[in-house]
Amino acid sequence: MIASERIKQGYERRPYPGPTTGESTVKSGSMPAREWMQAVGRPGASDPQRVLVAGCGTGQEAIVLRREWPKAEIVAVDFSPRSIAVARRLQRAGGAGRPIDFRVADLTAPDLAARTDGEFDLITCHGVLSYVPKPGSALRNLSKCVRHGGALYLGVNGEGHPATRLRPWLASFGLAVDDLRNEERLRALLRLWDSLHDDDLGELATMSASYLSSDICGAHFNNWPLARWRAEAKRYGWEVASTGVLPLALRLAMEGNRDLPLFPAGPGEVAERLDQARPAGFHRLLLRKAADGALDLPTDPKVWTRLSWTGFYSARFSKPLRGSGVKIALHCPSFRLRAEWILTSRQAEAMRAWIAVGTLPGRSVKSLAQSATARRMLWLWLGLGVVAVQAESGVGGPMKSVNPLFDTRSPGPRDIRAG
Repeated sequence: MIASERIKQGYERRPYPGPTTGESTVKSGSMPAREWMQAVGRPGASDPQRVLVAGCGTGQEAIVLRREWPKAEIVAVDFSPRSIAVARRLQRAGGAGRPIDFRVADLTAPDLAARTDGEFDLITCHGVLSYVPKPGSALRNLSKCVRHGGALYLGVNGEGHPATRLRPWLASFGLAVDDLRNEERLRALLRLWDSLHDDDLGELATMSASYLSSDICGAHFNNWPLARWRAEAKRYGWEVASTGVLPLALRLAMEGNRDLPLFPAGPGEVAERLDQARPAGFHRLLLRKAADGALDLPTDPKVWTRLSWTGFYSARFSKPLRGSGVKIALHCPSFRLRAEWILTSRQAEAMRAWIAVGTLPGRSVKSLAQSATARRMLWLWLGLGVVAVQAESGVGGPMKSVNPLFDTRSPGPRDIRAG
């Protein structure tokens, strides 16, 4: 029997997540902040009208998203008919709210777009492609389901996933790791493993049989480094806009200007290099359909790029305790991040205007980025998720109006400090 059929049979026997186990909140597989997906994945856009949950299992993720976006049309698909039946039963028991459209569909099948009616503003695919033998097929099909300006949130296992070492260790005791055959023996070994480890998977020995059969004793695993996932996504036109750890890691690197060796690489490359230094156990990737490098700050002077103020951070302006200028303090409650910069009065005035309008034209971005200090500030803001590249970019040309606060004579920030 081929791996894909064995995987499907496993989920038919034990649908996942179990409806009463709370497995959807397992730390290693928890969904990221929906504000982040919307602000950085769809900068400047209103709430999504159509959402696709790709690989919904028993529907718990879709139900969470329904609470977040009560007016959106949510389509949730899975290749396991039994899982979809459980999801529909849970929805009926839940009662009120716009119904979620649960459907049976295979993410790797060429007719996925037709089965889901395509044209989604946001697609979420969480904890699914790590167990698909050919994840590229799903990434290709999902690229046909997203509308212009839409985004894909992808949650997948990383090279540092504990199961990478756990499975060979279990096999060394003579335990079969391609199927859950001896649950009692498995739990005894996991109790030993748990006593020696404190990782993102939590107390494995206490997990349900449905979790163990999929995440520990499954038929196929893709525990890949970010570089490999990124390369696979690029093949089908997806670019990394951000990752769940990029803002936090970059904020740590800002201390003492340790981020300088990364400048001016784009968000995808920066995230990849950070993952090489410290392999993640689970990747939370925010992908957008874009040409290679289109989500980076351009280095070609002939290219202009509009930047959106994402609204993912609050901004507060004040007078610094020492020196001149204006301090801008940024705060992100979702990631619990804070950072401060010192701007000139002219720049602070322009920033207030930018925040109010929401979008900075490409010619103004070029003007603002004339100084290396200002360019690095914008680069950091892009990595942190303060700003994002708009969906449209192109070759620069004459523009009818340019914000005079960002003309080429405007001086760059005198100082950049992380607080």
